[in-house]
Amino acid sequence: MDIKHLRYFIGIVENGFNLSRTSQNLYISQPALSMMINDFEQRECVTLFTRANGKISGLTYVGENYYRDAKELLEKYYQMNRNLHKKEEVIAGNVSIGIPPLILSVIFPQILPEIMLNNSQIKFIVKEQGAYSLKSELLLGNVNFATLLYPEHISPKIIDSFEIYQSELSVFCSPKHPFADREFITWQDLHKEKIVTFDETFMIYQHLREAFERHNIHPNIVYESASWDFLYYTAKSNSDILTILPLATRQYYPDPHLVSVKIKDPVLWKVTLCRLKKNNYSAAENYIFDEILKRFR
Repeated sequence: MDIKHLRYFIGIVENGFNLSRTSQNLYISQPALSMMINDFEQRECVTLFTRANGKISGLTYVGENYYRDAKELLEKYYQMNRNLHKKEEVIAGNVSIGIPPLILSVIFPQILPEIMLNNSQIKFIVKEQGAYSLKSELLLGNVNFATLLYPEHISPKIIDSFEIYQSELSVFCSPKHPFADREFITWQDLHKEKIVTFDETFMIYQHLREAFERHNIHPNIVYESASWDFLYYTAKSNSDILTILPLATRQYYPDPHLVSVKIKDPVLWKVTLCRLKKNNYSAAENYIFDEILKRFR
């Protein structure tokens, strides 16, 4: 039976096995209703109804079980349809999101305010920290979800992770820096170069350290900071100091006084939206998580 036939079957029971009344209430002819019952019983080789004097009078044991299952299935079907249109209801609550300052500035300046304005009944708490720190915050349950960098080095059994943005790390320097006229540089070119970079609370720090070790180079790290705009303006203002930022920074903050130079075999900057795996999420958590993912599809 399909959903329509289940409704007919339940209707027969709830109308006291009176086919005439059932057909009137469900807007179906009585012969069609009788045919549906007989066809189903013959096809499945079961008897759902007891009969007396040629008329159905009740349910068999099999019919009682089928009636109970049909009621449950129909209720689930109706619930599916209610869930499908749940956005029409008011979703309220609190949602905490961990976003590193650079990611917030580069890929969220339009998206996050729009989501907040469209959902004023939800209280948003945004934690701005480095992705490495936010990884701990997520695992401790201090934020509902966080934007991290791939690879997060967390078991997929523990978190759900979805890539939402990709760029690559690139050198940024003053137009007066020796690298400014280069189309590409190699990792070996960075050996002993003066660099300002993110501190250890950021995943970019970890990824760069791994790249330095992999290529056996030792840049001169002048300063480590949690402020990406400090790195940006330091490289812009000093002709002998460079920084390493996502290439996407140039798209969102074009500046004739700061040059970006690509690195051969670059470190990829893959931004992921992550949350802990759990059995139940609040309606607000689920809705906002889905809304963010939709904006990056």
